[in-house]
Amino acid sequence: MLSYVYLAVGSLALGILITFLMLYICQLFGIDINRNLWMIAIPIILAIALNIWFIELYDRYRRK
Repeated sequence: MLSYVYLAVGSLALGILITFLMLYICQLFGIDINRNLWMIAIPIILAIALNIWFIELYDRYRRK
């Protein structure tokens, strides 16, 4: 059970890193984040997808 918590915390950290990277890219290219709030959903969805993918990989290789 503790390994699932570690996977969730790892994907959370990756999501935070991706969010800051996206904000930096928006600032670099001059994209107004207030007009494009949908761009904040990209790191959130990506972090959730990575968490599911990590859990599936962990379960697949733990059984072997």
